[in-house]
Amino acid sequence: MPHKKLVRGLIALGTVLAVLAIFAVWADRQALDTDEWVNTSGKLLEDQEVKSALSEYLVNELYANVDVQARLEQRLPPRLQPVAGPLAGALRQAATTAAERAFDSAALQSAWKTANRAMHEQLLNLIDGNGDLVDANGGAVTLELAPLVDQIAQQAGISQDVGSKLPPDVARLQVLKSDNIKLAQDIAKLLHGLSIVFAVLALATFGLAIYLSAGRRQRTLLWSGVALILSGIFVLALRHLAGGALVDSLVANPANKPAGDAVWSIGTSLLVGIATTVIAYGVLFAIASWLASDTGSAKWTRRQLAPTLRDSPWLVYGTLALALLIYFGFAPTHGLRAILILVLLGGFGAFGISELRKKTASEFPSA
Repeated sequence: MPHKKLVRGLIALGTVLAVLAIFAVWADRQALDTDEWVNTSGKLLEDQEVKSALSEYLVNELYANVDVQARLEQRLPPRLQPVAGPLAGALRQAATTAAERAFDSAALQSAWKTANRAMHEQLLNLIDGNGDLVDANGGAVTLELAPLVDQIAQQAGISQDVGSKLPPDVARLQVLKSDNIKLAQDIAKLLHGLSIVFAVLALATFGLAIYLSAGRRQRTLLWSGVALILSGIFVLALRHLAGGALVDSLVANPANKPAGDAVWSIGTSLLVGIATTVIAYGVLFAIASWLASDTGSAKWTRRQLAPTLRDSPWLVYGTLALALLIYFGFAPTHGLRAILILVLLGGFGAFGISELRKKTASEFPSA
């Protein structure tokens, strides 16, 4: 094979690009896709460790910024008002428990998702340079926490409007300062661009290696599949190893480390899905390599397929087109990256079918 070293280099390069593509696509979708952001934030609120840590934090903020004893005195009859102080202390633990139960309620989960969706849409609005949806926060992006505090207070029996009594820096969590908008815009453009470039280049590199492997395409196809599988496995292993180290370095309070582990696991669940998809691509490459091999099972399969490949090419290519359309229909995004990947996968499939038709026609001309 005249391009043997070049093909090996292309497979190695494709492996590196595939790893980079997995991380770039994950970062792009997780940070810049509102539905993914809301879905992840919703899962965080459903996790028990996160609920416990968040409940304790919110109740602490509630007691630090609202005179709970005075609010109880207003609700108690005059003869019971002297016990408002001890009752407020005893109610603190009850409020934490009630907060955890409140997180299970549909109303609070809806409020949490609504707050996150509004925040993320505001963020994207600023990144896209459209000021129509920007509020009077000086261009800053904030996450509204007051509705959650109101829900928790209602569950605890304190009041339904304590969220309005919280100071602005507590009721509104600042996600992005106005002076960082330009930086956020640059990072967003970089993430989106890299996710397209790495994904397209990875597949194109493997495609070029296969094309240059005249006479040994079956083996190159197999190694391309192995490279994709190893890329996905490497990302999954790195996620597992990096998670513990990051949580240990970022979470100072040992009591909050279980919640930190849960946040990492949920926050990178999309990364797992993308890496698994890449592994699935590798498996498909390996199956195609087996189908083109000289093994007895592959030859038998080709013999069974020979009449259809020879006499009904429209059926074969039509099945490929239908599969690609179904894949595109269920794809999480329909942007430029998805279209380019669809075109490349279609090219791989069409080329593979063409080569398979030639091979079966020469092997089984009278099948």
